[in-house]
Amino acid sequence: MEPFLFAAKSQRERRRLAQLKEQGRIRQIGPRLYTSLSEAEVPAAARGAWAMVASALFPGALVSFRTALEYVPSPERVVFLTSTTNRRAAYPGLTIQFIRGPGPLPDDGPFLGLRASSLPRALLENFKRDARSASARTLPIEHIERKLEQLLRDGGEAELNKVRDRAREIAHELGWRAEYQRLDAAIGALLRTRSAGGVTSAPARARALGEPFDTACLERLQLLFGELNTRAVSSPSDAFGSPPHYRNKAFFDSYFSNYIEGTAFEIAQAEQIVFDKKIPAARPVDAHDILGTFHVLSDPNEMRRTPSSSNELLELLRARHEKMLARRPEARPGLFKQEVNRAGNTVFVIPEYVVGTMKTGYELYAALDRGLARAIFSMFLVSDVHPFDGGNGRIARVMMNAELVAAESSTIIIPNVYREDYLLALRALTRRNRPGPIVDALARAAAFSHLDFSAYPQVLAELRRRNWFQDPEDAQIIA
Repeated sequence: MEPFLFAAKSQRERRRLAQLKEQGRIRQIGPRLYTSLSEAEVPAAARGAWAMVASALFPGALVSFRTALEYVPSPERVVFLTSTTNRRAAYPGLTIQFIRGPGPLPDDGPFLGLRASSLPRALLENFKRDARSASARTLPIEHIERKLEQLLRDGGEAELNKVRDRAREIAHELGWRAEYQRLDAAIGALLRTRSAGGVTSAPARARALGEPFDTACLERLQLLFGELNTRAVSSPSDAFGSPPHYRNKAFFDSYFSNYIEGTAFEIAQAEQIVFDKKIPAARPVDAHDILGTFHVLSDPNEMRRTPSSSNELLELLRARHEKMLARRPEARPGLFKQEVNRAGNTVFVIPEYVVGTMKTGYELYAALDRGLARAIFSMFLVSDVHPFDGGNGRIARVMMNAELVAAESSTIIIPNVYREDYLLALRALTRRNRPGPIVDALARAAAFSHLDFSAYPQVLAELRRRNWFQDPEDAQIIA
């Protein structure tokens, strides 16, 4: 017999399972539930199969309250079902709590042999506040508000109004007036037709005040903040302070930063574009991408500017982006995006969340030490939000290096040969919530970028020797 959970759904099955129990092949672990699993395996199995257990033993019940929003047991390992009685059925690792209440409505849909509260009904149930019982059957208010804010983000105002309209009908039918008033106040705050006092969670209040932020992005930013705040990261002081050094390093930074984004020229062509102002007739816009990036990077006054407020951060971003991409009108230079952008499977912060997410990110940025920690954070903040239609990678690296220039530290260049290391480290945080790789990758880049760029022919030869111009699959960087 395969080890599993066995529910006695009828008298016949009870007799059969009782016989197996007498034979020592299974044992009883709670009301009408048996298993052949080991004692250690039962709790996890019961929690994982909670819906199958409930549908087998209590087919007339309704999945409700927090369970109808989460579809997993609560942190206390309880699932909540509405029925005709108040009682509990306890099993190892799982408790089924019955709550007396009205039966299923026509739009309370099927769920694995049970019925489950519709979203409007489940929201009303979770806005119940009964002083006589524990609040564990309802989600914390801030969790409900996050779900409403996510619903607004995904489906727009029409979807949120649709939920509210159905909730109003349910509340009238079931007599849940107080619950509807709480839900209506929260939705009104999110739609900005009511006071922001109708919500309490940070994402919902930000939405109510007109500056919503992306909670998934914020989670990644917090992880990166924690990594940077607990490590001693630093970039070497820039000891090569001559104007030729600064200008030449800005040139190579511009060249490689554009190369990463697919704007590839031979180095000799790039030299003519930047130093001789020879714009190739076949690719004038691409040439101006390199030239625009160079104009920002080579201006020491511009690159010493760092934000002292969240509004200054937004202004710096817009101004630098406008200067960099002035010849590329389709990128809407200096204007934040109006449509969602993506890279492969990664979908970046939606347009209406850009300002709020950048401002929230600034609060974390300002709490970090100046220098490499802020530089790494600034780069990732801009990269993860992707605030513009185009040029996001370049402007992210410009913001990074501005932090280093302001701290009189050596700036970072990501050469061709290091491109995959850099991008994979970015994806580790963006896709897998691992902040360590991007900190390690940029700390290493800070070390190998610390060179004297004063004499152009000599540094060009040195970069060639170190494989900076090679593709990642053909060579490794020589530090």
